[in-house]
Amino acid sequence: MLAASGTATAQTEPFLSVTRGAGAESCPDAARLIERVEQLRGRPETGASGAYVVEFTREADGFRASIRSGSGARELRDRSRSCAGLEQATAVTLALLLDSDGQASSPQGPGAEARDAPPPAPPAPAPSPSASAERPLVARPAPAGAGGGEREAPTSERGATRLTLAAGAAGLFGVVRPFAPALSTELGIGGARFRAAIGALWLVPQTLELGPGELRETMFGGVVRACFAAAGVGVLRFDVCSGVHAGRLKAAASGFTRNDAVEKTWLAIPFELSLASLAGPLGFDVGAAALVPLRRNDFSVDGVGVAYRSPPVGALVSLRGVGSWVL
Repeated sequence: MLAASGTATAQTEPFLSVTRGAGAESCPDAARLIERVEQLRGRPETGASGAYVVEFTREADGFRASIRSGSGARELRDRSRSCAGLEQATAVTLALLLDSDGQASSPQGPGAEARDAPPPAPPAPAPSPSASAERPLVARPAPAGAGGGEREAPTSERGATRLTLAAGAAGLFGVVRPFAPALSTELGIGGARFRAAIGALWLVPQTLELGPGELRETMFGGVVRACFAAAGVGVLRFDVCSGVHAGRLKAAASGFTRNDAVEKTWLAIPFELSLASLAGPLGFDVGAAALVPLRRNDFSVDGVGVAYRSPPVGALVSLRGVGSWVL
């Protein structure tokens, strides 16, 4: 009788499986992720077949990786436009989990066989992507009752283009009188180094006594300015700014033999130093500017004199609250 004989060759199943949701096709597949893990550990994994399940998904603000195993579940998030940073973080996490699970399953009792093998080498540091391309991942504690830890990318986007809306109080020095309060508002756009804004300035009506009567002065104007960050691009930035102020000054006389109302155009070039906090959704902007008028507009009454003689250079000090949105 002839009997057929053969040798069956067992094929080791991969220690993890990977699924990629819609929009996450750029994330690694199982073969790529296994290769990254084995590079980090310096040896192939043969004893954890099918032990880990990784799912990559695309979210509105980045990518998410869910790692499930018999010991629990973990989630990693990266708020980047590519999956490269999340791929590296997932590979490092899997390498650490495999080492941890391997040590936990090794015999520890008094009858355990001694092994003279050296301890496993720590994962080799992987080359970090450039700061402009990927943002570092920061560990965050898992919520109570969760099966594992969670990592999430920081929300710092200091180099991003931002839309800003500012409003606050200001003080005008040497324009219509030694000091006059005002209100200001601005709409701006900018990035890490440059920003530009267009806004409005409203002077609180001022009354100047002159002889037997008085002058009531009002002004409403606009401002266009551009700023360059001379120092600091993080939480605080120190800017140098300039632009143009333009407004319409109006003076109305009362109590005189002849009472008239006169309007004049006011133009001035600002040279400003600004300290601002624009990195978060809410911040502030403190500025001090020298105002060089292109034309000095002093009001006078015939036979009485000048109500206020402005100096060659005025000043504007402002304090505004700022709201900002990343575009």
